[in-house]
Amino acid sequence: MFASVALAYVFLIWYAVIITVALLGYLCIRKTFRTPPLPTGDLKDLEPVTIIRPIKGIDPELNSCLELSFLQNYPRDKLQILFCVYEASDPAIPILQSLVQKYPEIDAHILVSEPGTDYYGPNPKVNNLAKGFLRASHDLLWIMDLNVWASPNVLANLVLAMANNTNCGKVGSSTGRPVKLVHHVPLALALDGARSGRGSLLDEMFLFTSHSKFYVSLNNLAIAPCVNGKSNLYRRSELDYAVSRIPYEECAFFHEDSVRLDAMRISGKGPGHLIEFFAKYIGEDNMIAIALWEYCHGRTALTGDLVVQPLMSRDQSNSIGEYINRRVRWLRVRKYMVKAATLVEPSTESIICGIIGTLAVSKLLWGQTFNIIFFLFHMVCWFMCDTLQYGIWVDNIHGSRHEPHWLHNIAPLTREWVEWLQIWLMRELLALPIWIIAMIGHEINWRGKPFMIKKDLSAEAL
Repeated sequence: MFASVALAYVFLIWYAVIITVALLGYLCIRKTFRTPPLPTGDLKDLEPVTIIRPIKGIDPELNSCLELSFLQNYPRDKLQILFCVYEASDPAIPILQSLVQKYPEIDAHILVSEPGTDYYGPNPKVNNLAKGFLRASHDLLWIMDLNVWASPNVLANLVLAMANNTNCGKVGSSTGRPVKLVHHVPLALALDGARSGRGSLLDEMFLFTSHSKFYVSLNNLAIAPCVNGKSNLYRRSELDYAVSRIPYEECAFFHEDSVRLDAMRISGKGPGHLIEFFAKYIGEDNMIAIALWEYCHGRTALTGDLVVQPLMSRDQSNSIGEYINRRVRWLRVRKYMVKAATLVEPSTESIICGIIGTLAVSKLLWGQTFNIIFFLFHMVCWFMCDTLQYGIWVDNIHGSRHEPHWLHNIAPLTREWVEWLQIWLMRELLALPIWIIAMIGHEINWRGKPFMIKKDLSAEAL
């Protein structure tokens, strides 16, 4: 009897923690992200920035996703744009050339790797980025994936957040740490509804609801870095410094002798080269954030902006099976990098969280095993929060100025409520099976090749 009551209290405390974290994320989204923020002050005083876009192949609406770099509300003489291409045969090169010619007043360049060069590890994104870090004219770097779009005020807001040490518009931090990396909430948008395959709709639902809620909340709590690499702003000099300190300062993530020796070797190559250190990792975005957090004693910050990846549900890569594969892949990566957080992740999903809470409340309040009424109440409340949050993100996207044609009358505005509910339920029901598959396997299928994560967190091809 005592053991069951004690377990009920443990469940109740954990349920309260998860609900609190979820609510903090939802309330911040409701307050900060309803409309895209406008930059304040004289933009002429902003620091110069180099935008680096790693390019590989053709993605949906690629032209508008890349053109946003030229359309930023930012002083033209303080802007440099570098498109990094790994192969001279890349089909995206004609698009890049047309954009560079269209905006001759902006310092923009296409950097193509020479055959047999620029290989520093199994991560192709870092291999591609490395030449951009060396070519960059400015210390402040905005690294942005090729397949995402953002509003014209995003860069100014990024730089202001870094300069003013703000997170979600608020100055200062409870941790006392200065802002060293500014990032964005990543969203995905299914452009053609559910004409065939629902993988893109599941991606959209996951990012609009569960992921963004906890992404915002964990960023604000600032217990540890929680960063997606779709859009990041940081200083090259500070990243160089962070990597140079790895051989001399203890850190749980970089403690292996092989890692420290590699950091020392790359540091000897000089400024701008130290991004090469991260080519050994699959999750380079998280490892970069950890390095800035640990060695520059900084924190990460959000603005009230977001980045949107357009998806085509008719694309074979956006089937339900491919959605499951993507989620399994990144859960397996996270299993090695942040094991504790990954192990408890099912309890952050509505169904498992509801079961934990219902077991606790039923035992402590009513002496029952499982009160179905309370569980249904929990699920309805969670569903309503997700519905409202989804609408906030749609409002933010539609509130952006100079949005491209594919953001006019987006599918969520015309989607039937019943269809939305079906996708929401499907995502919630798939969450636990996906997690189980990820936990019982070790192989990571990444860009068509199998990898494993080694003890030092680096990736090795199988």
